[in-house]
Amino acid sequence: MSKICILTSAHPPDDARVYHKEACSLRKKGYEVTLIAPLPASAAAEPGESEPGEIITAEGVRLRYAPPYRNRSERWLHLSVIYRMALAEQAAIYHLHDPDLLSTGLKLLRQTGRPVIYDVHEYYGDSLRTRYWAPAPLRAPLAVTFDWYEKQAAKRLSACVTVNEHMAGLFHAVNPRGAVLYNYPAAAAFSFPAPAAAPPRLTAEDPLILYLGGLNRERGLEVMLEAMPLVRERFPRAQCVLAGPLNEGSLNERYRPVAPWLARGGIRHLGRIPYAETPALLRRANIALVPLLATLNYTKAIPVKLIEYMAAGLPVIGSDFGHIRRIINENRCGLLTRPGDPADLAARICELISEPAAAATAGQRGWEAFHARYCWEQEEIKLWRLYAELIGEP
Repeated sequence: MSKICILTSAHPPDDARVYHKEACSLRKKGYEVTLIAPLPASAAAEPGESEPGEIITAEGVRLRYAPPYRNRSERWLHLSVIYRMALAEQAAIYHLHDPDLLSTGLKLLRQTGRPVIYDVHEYYGDSLRTRYWAPAPLRAPLAVTFDWYEKQAAKRLSACVTVNEHMAGLFHAVNPRGAVLYNYPAAAAFSFPAPAAAPPRLTAEDPLILYLGGLNRERGLEVMLEAMPLVRERFPRAQCVLAGPLNEGSLNERYRPVAPWLARGGIRHLGRIPYAETPALLRRANIALVPLLATLNYTKAIPVKLIEYMAAGLPVIGSDFGHIRRIINENRCGLLTRPGDPADLAARICELISEPAAAATAGQRGWEAFHARYCWEQEEIKLWRLYAELIGEP
């Protein structure tokens, strides 16, 4: 089978979409897959030690490490290294996973003549409007400029992979070739028993409330910090676990330092956990949160954490807008909360704790919906079809 080279400048080597879904699905189909990704800073060698150059993973993917980065500037400086590594692969298809790599993709297309796919994970132009690291007066001009550049580059590449139909429409206008691959969890990895067949998990004694994913103001961190002390007024043993990288610099000054707020709300921050450990964490939880704020990006996105919660049979509390509202309402798998309202979020959490039977029913409905409509195994078929089309295979 043909040789595939997947590139990321920003995602870790074990990223859920990049590695566990797309790279492993292509390897399962029989392609020879190489993934070029930054070496995690935590794995960087001490002085005098050699850094790992490449490994073959258990799934048969060849993993080549680009230099680790500590900040955004270093990430950009390493793009030339990633380009040289990719060029040396002489792959049949190159697959890019970050907007940083658009110029790299265009150079690979010119140099090799091989197809280059751009995998669009989010609305990057919209997200620039809320990036704390950019001076406020520059955010809107940056967003407009980047959106124009991204579409111009996508027009010249071979295909665009997107994560929902709305995004697909935006890119189809400039490049009609591509596929919509919803970022759903793989049923094989998220194999949970039906909640109805398991003992009830939720009691008022020591409920565990879970949030998975990156933590910043836009993702609802401030709301959770305010809500959990209110929950503990009614349920003193309630605990909250946050699993994901925390960006304290994005918070309003009132919430910095964040450590006293975590202690006050009975909140434990685990940091980023490996994707393979996510199912075990989900098994321990009783209630799961999607408290995103209604930014331009999130109003159009489908949060993967929502689907992971449903796969685990957890009742969900999510912000009342966009796809979060649609999925929770359609599947009756949880409750909705007003975005940015800590008191309302606390009330919804207390409602589920107080009604364990209703919570279990919501979790069962989410589990059933995941297996019927929301698993990756339905998406990988579209990925294989796109690759066969680009390579010219039957």
